[in-house]
Amino acid sequence: MVPMLTPKLFCNECNLRTEIPKLIASKVTGNESLSLLVARYEQMRQGYNCSYEEWRTIFTPVLKPFKRYEDTTAVVIPIFDAKFREDFDILGLGAIGLDLPTWFNITSNNTRIMIIAQDPLRNNHWYGDCHDLIISSPFGLHDAVHRAKGNGGKMANLLIQRLIEYGYGVYLTDANKYFVYDRKTSMLYSKRRLNDYVDILQQELNLVKPSICVCLGNKSKQVLEKCLTKVKVIVLPHLSGTARGAIIKKFPILKEKKSTAENIASMYVSEIVKTLEL
Repeated sequence: MVPMLTPKLFCNECNLRTEIPKLIASKVTGNESLSLLVARYEQMRQGYNCSYEEWRTIFTPVLKPFKRYEDTTAVVIPIFDAKFREDFDILGLGAIGLDLPTWFNITSNNTRIMIIAQDPLRNNHWYGDCHDLIISSPFGLHDAVHRAKGNGGKMANLLIQRLIEYGYGVYLTDANKYFVYDRKTSMLYSKRRLNDYVDILQQELNLVKPSICVCLGNKSKQVLEKCLTKVKVIVLPHLSGTARGAIIKKFPILKEKKSTAENIASMYVSEIVKTLEL
């Protein structure tokens, strides 16, 4: 029986359940944050199918939204890592984002697909005066409200669903771990910390052991290219409304079929499966 996308498959029990929080704590947020990261993963699993109103009972005194915002499931934690904390203190800018890597349907013997996005975008209008870390997940897929939105995580959610229907396991991460204030600032900062990000991605590759890496955008490919891996790689446009033009250019048939979230997800799945079978 083909597995379907259910809460049980989100960050499911496997070696990653232990190893990924340890990796992120040791290399990104600081070892002191490990217990917070473990608790956050459990919180995301618990709230996977919850409304924002239901999330209010899931937040805790230490894992809750900035300013008690009621339309988000992102939470704020301190940054304990000395080098990153010093960087951000010197910059003096807020809206610092991290999307915790997530995974679906990872088993001991299925084919694994690693999807690598560019960075964890944050909005400085809402978070500009937050100098701690705003934690979410790639494409906000832990958030039922966000992943149902056409301008949110719907395309990514459909893509994951269809890959799981093939029996694949899927791991999602960002090439650049931190987003800082705005695109310009974040891109400049990511260049400074490129070696750190390459090291982290290399360790993710070693843990996940994917059969293929799907880079969403050239920026993520540039980080992956510096890693030591012989895995198959394809580059596709980022899954967002603003990338619709690039998506249609990559898949011209979408002009006729219409670039709906469903059709885009189907095109991406076909491209991934075709590459896996080469």
